[in-house]
Amino acid sequence: MAKITDSFTLRYRDDLAPLVLVAITAALQWACYLWLQDVTIVLVCAVLLLLPEIAISTALHNHSHVSIFRNAWLNRVLELLMFMQTGMYAVKFKLHHNNGHHLHYMDPEHDPSKWVYANGKKMSRLTYIAHYFITYDYHVLRIGREHKRLRRECLIQMLVSYMLLAVVIYIKPINALILVLAPILLVWLNFIHLTYDDHVDLYAKDPYAASHTKANRLLNWVFFNNGYHLAHHLKPGLHWSKLPEYHRQIAHLITAPPSYTPLNRAFR
Repeated sequence: MAKITDSFTLRYRDDLAPLVLVAITAALQWACYLWLQDVTIVLVCAVLLLLPEIAISTALHNHSHVSIFRNAWLNRVLELLMFMQTGMYAVKFKLHHNNGHHLHYMDPEHDPSKWVYANGKKMSRLTYIAHYFITYDYHVLRIGREHKRLRRECLIQMLVSYMLLAVVIYIKPINALILVLAPILLVWLNFIHLTYDDHVDLYAKDPYAASHTKANRLLNWVFFNNGYHLAHHLKPGLHWSKLPEYHRQIAHLITAPPSYTPLNRAFR
């Protein structure tokens, strides 16, 4: 009985925070979708939900490294809710991010999230966003050739998600466009935009010099410690709640030069 009960619990108590955020945001999103008729009010609600949905995108990143539930089916249901809020899949992250970016982030020319051209010249932010967005599925499938179970799981999740999306659009197309489709695109593009600042201008082969850190407390409270990017790269399997302490332990070893992008400068 204890084993059955344990399989439905959270792996870490701190994951209650992102879980509650996902649940409340989903409840508001679907209540607005089902009951609101006035397009202006729907638009206002969609805008107000954008910040929680952006925070959920960082929680989904964390979930792709250390899943929230012990039970696989609960994780799949959670991921479906998160897809409808962010347009992002945990299993795609496991392919593109965990098995791609994390292996090659110190070699930007081979990184699927690369921020340089083939000649080593830095991409602009807009070029980086466009390149990442356009090539994302290609890299997912390419990396998936070496991780067939994950690729199969990814294709199944995409099929289920798009079927649900089609039903939602069919029932209430205007509300679906404003509350689901637009956020899916905007949140996903924003997440890509935020990743530009994580490694830009760093060509180091030393892991203590190859990632930027944003240690701002408010930023990390809202975005579940995603600012501790260097610490995360050193221990990608470490739960997000433990990253601030780990960052403090290694702070004296970090040699990455300061970054002067607006985001890194504002939240370092």
